[in-house]
Amino acid sequence: MYKSSVKYGIIRNMKHLLIAVAATCATLTGATAASSDAVTQADLQALIQRLNKLEAENKAQAKRIAQLEGEKAQAGKPCAKSAAARPHDAGTTVSESGKVYTTASGSSYYLADATAGIFEPLSASGIKITPYGTLELDAVYNSRGTVGDFSTDWVADKTTAKRQGHNTSLAMQNSIFGVKLETPETWNGWKIGGKVEFDIFGKGDENDYGFHWRHAYMEAVHEDSGWSILAGQTWHLWKIVTPSEIDGAWMEHTGHPYRRSPQFRLTKNFKGEKDNLEVRVGIVKGGPGMGGDRDNDEMQDNSASAWALIEGALVYSREASWAKGQEWLVGIGGMYGRDRSHRWTRYDEVEDRNYYDGQADEYDSKMLLVGASLPIFSGLFNDSADDFDKLVLTGQFFAGDNLQGVQAGAGNSVAYHTPGARGKTVQTMGGFLDLNYKLNYNWAFAVGYGFDNPDDDDVGKDAAGNGTGITYNDRAYITAFYQVNDNLHFALEYARLSTDYYNDGTSPDQRVQFTTYFEF
Repeated sequence: MYKSSVKYGIIRNMKHLLIAVAATCATLTGATAASSDAVTQADLQALIQRLNKLEAENKAQAKRIAQLEGEKAQAGKPCAKSAAARPHDAGTTVSESGKVYTTASGSSYYLADATAGIFEPLSASGIKITPYGTLELDAVYNSRGTVGDFSTDWVADKTTAKRQGHNTSLAMQNSIFGVKLETPETWNGWKIGGKVEFDIFGKGDENDYGFHWRHAYMEAVHEDSGWSILAGQTWHLWKIVTPSEIDGAWMEHTGHPYRRSPQFRLTKNFKGEKDNLEVRVGIVKGGPGMGGDRDNDEMQDNSASAWALIEGALVYSREASWAKGQEWLVGIGGMYGRDRSHRWTRYDEVEDRNYYDGQADEYDSKMLLVGASLPIFSGLFNDSADDFDKLVLTGQFFAGDNLQGVQAGAGNSVAYHTPGARGKTVQTMGGFLDLNYKLNYNWAFAVGYGFDNPDDDDVGKDAAGNGTGITYNDRAYITAFYQVNDNLHFALEYARLSTDYYNDGTSPDQRVQFTTYFEF
């Protein structure tokens, strides 16, 4: 930088000196011939033009050197050191994810999302990381005793509900933290990514949180062909639609089966100009649809069987011509698998426990589900609306056997009628309807109803008391949502729950929930 400044100063001073000398000479030799004077003036003008050009070049050079010196100084700071490319790398483009660098070998990598200049690139292969999550506080009031307070499955039987009385709770368990992973390059057209996500619902106590894994999977997507391959834990393949209800139980055992489990999944999308058909097939293992260890042999009943759940779904969606920017969809999905447990032999009154030490049997777990979402209108009262003034009706219906493990059957799975005899899988059916209206950017409203209806005869003959004794479980709700901005939201919900017991009549509950959540 110093040498360049000296050079630039010498050229500038030489220019001024030559101009002065030329002017003096012209004055002293005024008697010189006109032709000689013309030559001298032309030479002088050429020299001045040459000096001006050199001066401009040196100004540009000085500016470039100053820029490089500034970048060097910035690279020396701790917070920006890692933002500079390595010696053999050169920045190529800038995207919404930050700088992208290309190595000498031709591969590319991103700096960490939203933290460029703080962390080194996550890997030489170019993994891009995107953190996300929700901080959620739920305040809940129940007028009667329930199974689950801040996350309510059903109302307790009359005796228990009366003894417990009303209850209130504050909880953060539904807060979610996750990370999306993605490679910036493709391999033969395949883009590799994944996701890990957990909440703090692990211990189920308002004041004692524990990590609870929700999603942990890797996925390869080939956009041109529509194929994708998924391996890991995520939603079951037959999950198609969801209700707007905000209870942490998410209408489990009242018409909305769901579960996240380890799986291998193959998906094919057939994309049209205005529609899409998605085909899913896969195998799932772990928990669903068994959900526990009935015979207390210290092994999950699903793991005790050699069977995995075989699952699949067809989901068709199409642009809704009558609702601007919306689409309707309909889907059908299902599963078939087995679990294994020993027969119930006796109940010990002294120990107050059941014994399952009889022969081991396998029991089917199967379900068929249909779901749909239909936009009623969009922009009816405000045709300039972009993502609001829209009314959507969503619903589903299901039927199956032994579904406790996928949050259906109101807690019933296999009923044991006679000591030492094979049990019988409990049949159930249910569903929900949800009507959601997004008024404007700030306000949205929802109303809905869901039910789960296990077979009364199956439940009533359960002499072992293996199930819950519930023959019907339903819920009606109305919810108001208020969005302050893209991150901060509030919701208020009133719900009426009703649970029928085979030998104990109906237990009702009035439930109110206020939720504050911050998304990032």
